[in-house]
Amino acid sequence: MLTAILAVSCSKKNDEVMLNLIPYPAEVHQQSGQLELNTNKVSIASDDAFIIELLNKQLSAEHGVELHAANEAIIHFKLVQDASIPSEGYRLKVDNDVLIEATEKSGLLYGAQTLRQLLSVNGDIVTIPKVEITDYPRFAWRGMHFDVSRHFFSVKEVKQFLDYMAMNKLNTFHWHLVDDQGWRLEIKKYPKLTEIGAWRENVGFTANQEKGLNKTNTEPYGGYYTQTDVREIVAYASERNITIVPEIELPGHSAAALVAYPEYYCNNAGELEIWEQAGVSAGVYCAGKESTFQFLEDVLTETMDLFPGEFIHIGGDETPKDTWLACPDCRQRMKEEGAHDEHELQSYFVHRIEKFLNKHNRRLIGWDEILDGGLAQSAAVMSWRGVAGGIKAAEAGHDVVMTPMFPYYFNHTQNHLSSSPGHPGISTLRDVYTFPSIPTDISADKRHHVIGVQANMWSEYMPKFKHIEYNLFPRVFAIAEVAWSPEIKEWKDFYSRVNKTIPSLEKLGIKPGDISYHVRINVEPDYENKSASLEFVSERPNTIFYTKDGSEPNKQSAVYNGAFVLNEDAHIKACQFKEDGTTTFVSEKEIIFHKAFGRPYELKYAHAPQYDGGGKFGLTNGFLGVEVGVEEKPIDLTIDMGELTEISHINSRFKNAPMSWVFGPKKVRYEVSEDGTTYTQVALFEPGVTKSDVNEIVQYPAEFTPVKVRYVRIIAENVGLCPDWHPAAGGKAWLFSDEVIVK
Repeated sequence: MLTAILAVSCSKKNDEVMLNLIPYPAEVHQQSGQLELNTNKVSIASDDAFIIELLNKQLSAEHGVELHAANEAIIHFKLVQDASIPSEGYRLKVDNDVLIEATEKSGLLYGAQTLRQLLSVNGDIVTIPKVEITDYPRFAWRGMHFDVSRHFFSVKEVKQFLDYMAMNKLNTFHWHLVDDQGWRLEIKKYPKLTEIGAWRENVGFTANQEKGLNKTNTEPYGGYYTQTDVREIVAYASERNITIVPEIELPGHSAAALVAYPEYYCNNAGELEIWEQAGVSAGVYCAGKESTFQFLEDVLTETMDLFPGEFIHIGGDETPKDTWLACPDCRQRMKEEGAHDEHELQSYFVHRIEKFLNKHNRRLIGWDEILDGGLAQSAAVMSWRGVAGGIKAAEAGHDVVMTPMFPYYFNHTQNHLSSSPGHPGISTLRDVYTFPSIPTDISADKRHHVIGVQANMWSEYMPKFKHIEYNLFPRVFAIAEVAWSPEIKEWKDFYSRVNKTIPSLEKLGIKPGDISYHVRINVEPDYENKSASLEFVSERPNTIFYTKDGSEPNKQSAVYNGAFVLNEDAHIKACQFKEDGTTTFVSEKEIIFHKAFGRPYELKYAHAPQYDGGGKFGLTNGFLGVEVGVEEKPIDLTIDMGELTEISHINSRFKNAPMSWVFGPKKVRYEVSEDGTTYTQVALFEPGVTKSDVNEIVQYPAEFTPVKVRYVRIIAENVGLCPDWHPAAGGKAWLFSDEVIVK
């Protein structure tokens, strides 16, 4: 796919022009000159016959070149015994011929992918630059996740996904096979899982219809993989050095299974349907029934027989536990196990499954919620709700795969084009490439527990494989280089290599996502001096224009030339213009240096780890739009102003987007205090519950007689549960706030 055109930017380490390779090798020593061959004389010999087959298939598609197998070959792939070559590593030397050596077949495979990128064709001449490369991976786990529950994808499409992984030296395929919207894995002992659980009444996901991604929503929809299909896919992946990690979601995200087998649902929990929307259903396995665990052990036994890899993913995320509290069987289980609440009951559930997997010499891995209640040392954790779960797990001695929602969820759009498929929320190519994959907060002696990184492809908003490809490329290049290369290069170098790669994707029939014109506004507050440093970051090198007064930027606006300091309120807007003079998106951020700017506060109910508002001052950092999120509970915070301070104005801001399970508060109360003990109410708002499908910011400004106080308390009541008219009626509602403004 990648031609051997040389990138124009230079590495800082030396004066050599970087080769157009992704991911970039660990060590590259360029020689002068090139190896030139006539296309009909390119011969190959390999100690692994599959290498010839794969390379021929790739080069035929990309260049129309066919390699000829021969003993006296020009290109040699050799397995050697050499302790200096690390696991999965290889050595490649191009002089008067090409020699690729490795100690494992995987090394030969990766060497072949590098050779494929080095090779270029001009007419009848094949050209390869003379070079010596020593290469090996940074992480053992270089992962991509693919959700086939929300939308079903064919065996052929799954294999294509694996091909894209292999081309980019990714080696772990996290296969999300089951969820509320569909069960996709044949389990012979429980045939109704696929007879019933693999199908839903409609395609669902109205957001897709609104974008024109589905043409119909009126037919039964679904599909599943037979065990024969799975064995075929596992073998296909293994040839490409890809291990498949299957995910069998439990105890939540299980509506499809429980519609098929309702006897494993709590008896008093009511009826379930296979979901046709995004979000989280009430489908949770009954933790009190012994039969539930027999069912899951049977399912996992067949799963382990199909997937020979070390890890089995059990999900463990976003479990609505309300049904357990109302279930006599679950309450009895809590009593027997000494579980004080529903969270400890989930811990019991996960521990029990973990012991079963360990007994069969498998390791459990799950989303970071499984940390609650503790884990056996062998269990591994995927940190998706930001990096906090990964830090906690690594410090506790657990292996960790870093896959934070931002920026590693590739279902989020990578640009602001209205036609782009994907979930709202942007994660650009640059975001993926520059994100620190190992958090610095992990102790130095614990960082080895970060065994890898992974990007996730949730399919709710991508019903067709072409949508998957659009969101995968070019971001897969970024996660591949982060996962493989021991040293991340400068952004401009990587950007240059990506741009030279994109045209070759078209030869493979791939339409990649457009590189964004998005301008990210980074703010570094200085609380002591009541100021902030602003930096604008973009993917494209186009000029950035900006304003400070909230007006729309144009080509006569200020030009960004580097970071600058603000010490007065501003409404920043920034954008880049395309060649035709239009812009796809205007970024904005409002900054207010109010009296509570940078003041510490306490939340009575903890925010969700993935919605921290940007840090410990998330609600008093002065800039709007970065949200603190609390599920089901109120946002109840007390701000310490540090000393008696005269105030006469409080405003709190909330997001209201009911179809995203996010509601504005049903009541907001402001209180103030001199001593932190006796509080006086200064304002009360009772807006109730919004019933419309809106996406807006609601705010509650209050003016009152000036008063000297040290403490300011805001109590915003959460709707709690989604109301009866909501598609997720009874599910837990979210409350989001982005700032409390005190003047």
